[in-house]
This record gives sequence, C-alpha cells and structure tokens, in this order.
Amino acid sequence: MNKTAKILLLILAAFFLFLGIKSSQHSKSYAELTDIQTIKGTIFQLHCPPKGAASLSIADSDLTYNLSVKFRSDYCDEKKSPVLIGKEVTMQSVQVNGKFHQVYQIENNGRVILRPDDVLSDQTSATLGLFFLAFLLIALVLYKSRPVRKNT
Repeated sequence: MNKTAKILLLILAAFFLFLGIKSSQHSKSYAELTDIQTIKGTIFQLHCPPKGAASLSIADSDLTYNLSVKFRSDYCDEKKSPVLIGKEVTMQSVQVNGKFHQVYQIENNGRVILRPDDVLSDQTSATLGLFFLAFLLIALVLYKSRPVRKNT
C-alpha cells in the first residue's frame, strides 16, 4: 500500500471518528428532548425498506414519520403491516428536517407499538458503527504498514 493510499485511509478514518464523536454529542435521550410534538392520526401507509428504519405516512398529511429498525422487523411483513394501516395512533415525535419527523413513541388504544428505547438503540448502533469503521481503517493501515521480513 503506497503512502498516498495510507494517508487517504487515515483521513477517512478521522472523518468517521469525527462523525461518531459529533453523533454521540448531539444524540439526546428521550427525557432530554424539549420540542416533542404529539400527533394523532390514522396510518395511511407504511414505508418498509429492505434494510434500515421504517417510516409511515398519516392520512391528510404530507409529512414523513421515521420509525426504528425494530419497528421494521416487527411490523413490516405481509401479516402485520395491513393490521396497522387505517389504525388511529398517537405519536410523540420531533421534527428533524423539513417534512421529516423522528417518532419516539406510538400508541394505539393504550398499546405501545414503538418505545423511545427502540430509537435510542438505533442511534447508539449508528454511532458505534462509525467508531468501528474508523477503527477498521486504522487497523488496515497499521497492518499494511508493518515491516515485512524477507527470508534469505
């Protein structure tokens, strides 16, 4: 591995480390949030990507409500998805960007469907993933930089 590649990988590792630190500093627990909005509405559509977190749309609204990875695994299948569509829910969310809200809690008839701990778990996993990427890149550079013994 040449010197330029090592420098670029170390810069990339520093970038991931920086993002991980910023992510850990800016993530707030549910109890620390001050701008929580309560929204009542009927689930119009669930958006279930093959990977990552699910989201939903409320009837008569053009906003998107981001959920958690656990919600996607629990409710985004052919049996459970249709059960939620058309249901009246109460959500606790925070606006994160324009028309996007992060949902921290969803209740339907007193039954909690999404908990703040599920969202916190996603945030923690993402932050740890950034630190892990930085570690892997640094380990790769160190591995490729080790002195090689030649048998003579």
